[in-house]
Amino acid sequence: MSAPAARPGAERADGARAGAGLVVESATSHVEVLVCAADGAALAHEREEVALEHTRRLAPLAARALAKARVEPRRLAWVAADLGPGSFTGVRVGLATAEAFALAAGARLTGASSLAALAHSSGARRALVVPLVPGGRRDLYAGFFRADAHGAVTLLAAPRVGPPAALLEAVAEASALLPAGWGVRFVGPGAARERDALERAWPGATEPPWRFEGLSALDLAAAVRLGLGRAAGLPGPDDAPQPLYVRSAQAEERVRRAALAGEDVRLRDMAAADLPRVAQIERRCFGDPWPESFFRGELAHPLAWARVAEHRGEPAGYIVAWLDAGGGHIGNLAVTPESRRHGLARLMLEELLERARRLGTPSVTLEVRVANDAAQALYRAHGFRLAGLRRGYYRDDGEDALVMEWRGARSGREPETAGPGRRPSPLTPGPD
Repeated sequence: MSAPAARPGAERADGARAGAGLVVESATSHVEVLVCAADGAALAHEREEVALEHTRRLAPLAARALAKARVEPRRLAWVAADLGPGSFTGVRVGLATAEAFALAAGARLTGASSLAALAHSSGARRALVVPLVPGGRRDLYAGFFRADAHGAVTLLAAPRVGPPAALLEAVAEASALLPAGWGVRFVGPGAARERDALERAWPGATEPPWRFEGLSALDLAAAVRLGLGRAAGLPGPDDAPQPLYVRSAQAEERVRRAALAGEDVRLRDMAAADLPRVAQIERRCFGDPWPESFFRGELAHPLAWARVAEHRGEPAGYIVAWLDAGGGHIGNLAVTPESRRHGLARLMLEELLERARRLGTPSVTLEVRVANDAAQALYRAHGFRLAGLRRGYYRDDGEDALVMEWRGARSGREPETAGPGRRPSPLTPGPD
């Protein structure tokens, strides 16, 4: 006697539930919770407008989705959250909820930014993809990605926030880095809100409309499952999910500035006695570090600008650059993790640029990882702008590098990124 026939789809569904995932999209008032099978298929998908009640509504919504999917919370294999940008409250509550479910299940915690998820789901080809998410009544958050001829999406530059006019200038700057003939594609709810202005600047760039109603949890799940890492604007395999705020909360910035006013920071020339400590910082900050012998050689180089930043009496950072009246290049700028956000990198950079002004240096260039948001923000705040893209530049993981350039005393000649006395770095400068 043959065995009774199984219910259609039951075997696949039961096996898939063993590796099920929970996806929380809560960066706006439009909240979604998705329960995915191991193969990515949707088992349950709940949506709700929660206004400002993320704390009260999100956990029950997740519980309802799990019940509909017939997935016990303890059997979840992974949990993902939207990392922003968006509502500070929504992002924080969403990530905290995801962390709680992951902890209870012993599941892997992951996530993706709303900008990356929108870019990867856009279907664009040969285009600068600019996801836009509202950042208040006036501002927008903008991401910058490149979609090649095959539709593969990689990160191009750090996200920005500002009014539409300022972001359109940033789009023009970023689009100049891509091959001739490539287009611009705006996606996301911010594109819906500012569609007329975007179309005036870039005709056809909002067509066809994509996710004008907001990010879908389905797109977030698909982005997380790609596993492409930082070069694609997604967390790396060992990265703990962190909110992407783009701009700090005003209260946090006020407290930080007040605290820095009394910091014990001193800049001085790098000496031979500093080299073991400098090499140690180098190894901590970079995946493909320069050896101590390199720094030793640079101390004798006539155009080298090598300085150390002491924090609370100990060397905590350094800068190595090559500078003269013809041009300049920053090789490395690094600060130890525990001394970041204390102004060391800012002070070293400002001192270098003041030196460049005194020399009449027409430009200073550098390379920076496309995923190094903090470093790009620091350089942009000091007048650096996008000047080029170097594909697969970093040897440790193949990540692309942006070339950024500061223009000082204008000489009318084209700046050099490398030349006699100025050497391109295989590494990215680090944030402070």
